[in-house]
Amino acid sequence: MKARTRFVYQDQAFWANKRLRRYMLAWLRQGRKTSTLSEQSLLEMAEHPGRLITFATASLNLGAEMPEKEAQVWQQFLRDMQAWADERKMQLVAGERRHINDADSWRQLPDDIDVGGLADVLSHSKFEVRLKHTNTVSSRLKVIAANVQTARGFSGSVKLDECAFVDDLRTLLAELEPIFSTDPTFNFLMATTPPPDYAHYAYELLTPEDGNEDFEAKAEGNWFKNRAGIYVHRVTIDDAALAGRKNYHPDTGKEITPDEAREASPDKEGWDRSNRLKRPLVGTSAVSPLALDQAQRKGLGKAGAAHWDEALLDLPAGALDHVKGTVGIGIDMATTTNKKSNPSSLSIVRKEADGFEVPLILWWKTANPHVTTGRVVGLLKTLQAMGVKVQGVGIDGTSEKYYATLLKEAIGALADVQIIVSSETVATPEGSMTLKAFMGNDLANAIESGKMVLPFNTYVYKDFMRVVKNRGSFDAAVGPNGEHGDTFDSTKLGQRVLSTGGPVVAYSMPVGDAGGVRGGRSPHPSWMREEMQTEEGRMYG
Repeated sequence: MKARTRFVYQDQAFWANKRLRRYMLAWLRQGRKTSTLSEQSLLEMAEHPGRLITFATASLNLGAEMPEKEAQVWQQFLRDMQAWADERKMQLVAGERRHINDADSWRQLPDDIDVGGLADVLSHSKFEVRLKHTNTVSSRLKVIAANVQTARGFSGSVKLDECAFVDDLRTLLAELEPIFSTDPTFNFLMATTPPPDYAHYAYELLTPEDGNEDFEAKAEGNWFKNRAGIYVHRVTIDDAALAGRKNYHPDTGKEITPDEAREASPDKEGWDRSNRLKRPLVGTSAVSPLALDQAQRKGLGKAGAAHWDEALLDLPAGALDHVKGTVGIGIDMATTTNKKSNPSSLSIVRKEADGFEVPLILWWKTANPHVTTGRVVGLLKTLQAMGVKVQGVGIDGTSEKYYATLLKEAIGALADVQIIVSSETVATPEGSMTLKAFMGNDLANAIESGKMVLPFNTYVYKDFMRVVKNRGSFDAAVGPNGEHGDTFDSTKLGQRVLSTGGPVVAYSMPVGDAGGVRGGRSPHPSWMREEMQTEEGRMYG
């Protein structure tokens, strides 16, 4: 049998685990990702007696081929060794081995091994491969489904195939990390082609940290570090062609170039994604990851974002460094979604030429609503002292109407306040739509058209990418700590108050004790008014 051609980019990935504990293969489809993982796994099993390798795959049908692939790798190794011996006119035999229980007894090992038979020897089940070192020690490769339910209870190296087609990849990665964390010789390798939806978390792993999307074609492929800090080996059809990988016409079978292969494909966008690793033109996320990344890179040195810890009395250090001029403020109030408490988020937005800048985004979690009131009051007073004009404050009153009204009353003397109810409808040239859809489209369009400057911050990036299009409006997945696109929502509220304004929604005010606010009755009960005053005094003197 003719030896299979091995490409130079495969060697790059094969040996990379000698210097990297974790990395990712972003390869074209049919670029031999799984074959390379099989070869690397077999070598690791041979080098480390007793080693467990967990092979997690989005397709168990593909995973079931691993025993056969590893048998083929071993068989090809034997053939290569035989060819090496023949060239040198040497004899290559499998050798002899002493029986473990009889020091004087030897047996001849077979000179040739049937691939199917070897697969049976190596595989004790459909989803497990064993490489026997002694009668009592074996290395194993175990194939599991790539989901959080199965990725538990193992310790060893991890190979994650087609990770971009795992539904809840972010959570799965958190579950897989402990498997390889207990030994410095363990490694974690992911492999994939891009998914069809740019809302998928995999695009964060496929995005270079420097934003570069243009790579020179190289036979060995290109290495870069992604936004998560993980090294990625990128191989496109153009890289593979330079390495010697052939392409054939789907009708005639004639050898063709990559460009000719693209021309022959009925789905150019799908071909670009699978072969040149290009991002899809459409997706379910509110904004494309590339446009969001570009908006954030514009914010380097111009915008900031920070978590405001509940124990922190003052604003996070440097929070207001980029805030100036006339601004709008959007506040998304904390709620509970799927039994998880969402953070509160506050965005300061200002107009810049024909677009918008967001010089500050803050978020925090607290079980005490008066903390939020005290913080907003203190922030407005600080901005007033800085000479920053607050054109308006937009508060989301969709789910927290009562507290939005209380907050409006508390800060009404410091700024004009709009309570914005996202379920209300507005008229547009395309017909009526909810404010939620209208504001979401406004923000998404500003980002996609390059007219939005955002803080360069990973939390903000992930939170914006949680927001997805849903039946003409927007929804958001819930993150592990309750994140729910809150920074997206506060930003669109701030943008709203700077645009055409918005409906000021009034609600019947609850009547509390007498004690006047600006000469009138306070809407707060006495216990709440006292706590707010205490909280405000504690935090802002």
